[in-house]
Amino acid sequence: MGLYQHDACSNRSSLSTAADLLATLSLHPLIPSPHLRKRLVLALLCLASLLSGCSSFGSHYQNVESRLLAGNPQQADQIILETQEEYGQRSHLLYLMDRGMTLHLAGRYQESNTFLEEADMLIEDFYTTRIRDETAAILLNETQLPYQGDPYEQVMVNVIKALNYARLQDLSAALVEARRIDHRLNVIADTVDQDEYREDPFARYLTGMLYEASGDLNNAFIAYRKAEEGYRLAEPWSRVLMPSMLKDDLLRITKTLRLTKEFHEYRLAFPNASEPLSHEQDMAQIVVISLNGRGPTKTELLLDFPISLDALTLIALTKRGFERSTRQIRGPDAVLYGLQGEIVRVALPRVLQQSSPVAYSTIRADNGVRSYQRDTQRMYDLDAVASKNLDDESTALVVRAVARAAMKMAAAVGIGYGTQAAVNKQSHAWVALVAVSVAKILAILTEEADIRTWRTLPGEIQVTRLWVPPGTYDIVVDSYDTLGKLLPSHIAQEVTLKSGESHFLTQRILK
Repeated sequence: MGLYQHDACSNRSSLSTAADLLATLSLHPLIPSPHLRKRLVLALLCLASLLSGCSSFGSHYQNVESRLLAGNPQQADQIILETQEEYGQRSHLLYLMDRGMTLHLAGRYQESNTFLEEADMLIEDFYTTRIRDETAAILLNETQLPYQGDPYEQVMVNVIKALNYARLQDLSAALVEARRIDHRLNVIADTVDQDEYREDPFARYLTGMLYEASGDLNNAFIAYRKAEEGYRLAEPWSRVLMPSMLKDDLLRITKTLRLTKEFHEYRLAFPNASEPLSHEQDMAQIVVISLNGRGPTKTELLLDFPISLDALTLIALTKRGFERSTRQIRGPDAVLYGLQGEIVRVALPRVLQQSSPVAYSTIRADNGVRSYQRDTQRMYDLDAVASKNLDDESTALVVRAVARAAMKMAAAVGIGYGTQAAVNKQSHAWVALVAVSVAKILAILTEEADIRTWRTLPGEIQVTRLWVPPGTYDIVVDSYDTLGKLLPSHIAQEVTLKSGESHFLTQRILK
């Protein structure tokens, strides 16, 4: 079996490719003349070039990331806007989510929510109407389906909307999104198995903060408790340990609500948690949510299965001992394999693992009399969640890919029989050969994994909560890498806080 992964495009020498094809065609004496063989080579190379040329979709993300890295989210949003046609109708949801994210980073929170609200309604339409072009997906590939978003991305639509409203100091609207998060997670839980992604501890934690900020401590406790359960259950795959901050919150809120039994249970479960302050509910808080690193990215893994010894030999020769190759020979490979006729290709997506450049961020609040300080904690690894979502779907993806490959090859053989019956006896052998070969080439060329994903999301999320007395503060947020080096990202602002008020800050750090 040969395999290769791609995420870039280049060109191979056309002379060597033509020579390979001529050598392969020379094995077919049914094609009557060298002149015809050369013309057929030219036609097949053109076909490969047209159908396997680099897809332009996704190429804009590099420019988007460079603008975000330069601290210019306005230009990043403009790039998304200018490439709207590139998304197409099948990826309209992805366009809405990307605009929602870049507008949030640009501080245009109301506009961000306009796009995210449309995305939210489109997701609901997918749940209720299931508008999908299944036939095209079966015959070609998964990219023919409208992009519906992974379950975690659907939840993140409401998470970003809630953050937008929190930044606008509109807590009542943010609580609407908190309830939508709860509804969406309940819907997901009803449709998946117990061991699949069905709970989102960070989303639960955010809803808990929003409920607590609004004074609804009962619902805040329920949300924190669900977050605690979610972190515990997700620990085998989430790459995130339960944050100590959540332990402190559970102790504080159970003590405030006088839930004596629950308070003592959590005190026993979390012996290292901070003792809650009796006056904390009269204080104000500053919440920093740091969106760090590049978002989950999918790449394509191509698997070539030989069904004869000759096919195995051809794969070994073209892949030079089955080494991992690049996309540069995808088209020529498809032509060679299609002519050989006994090679089946399956394309599957995989998540590209990336690390965040941020170790932690520090918030300092100074009122002229006293300075308060606290570091962020890692709350969410989106790469891990994206990998979990893909793992949950992997069996279904493999089954569909294998079934699709089998149908394509069966259809190619059928085309050969049909062509053979339709032409005269003098030419039917080589015409049928060409028809079958072209059909098999198309079967291989059109096999493509769906690597669409919400790439403007961060790779991880860190959070901190700083409790301070009411007053006016100079706030500074600095971030550090794993070596303790200060990163360029920097927040400095003045804010006046009342008793019980919560002030939310968000930042995006690529590096």
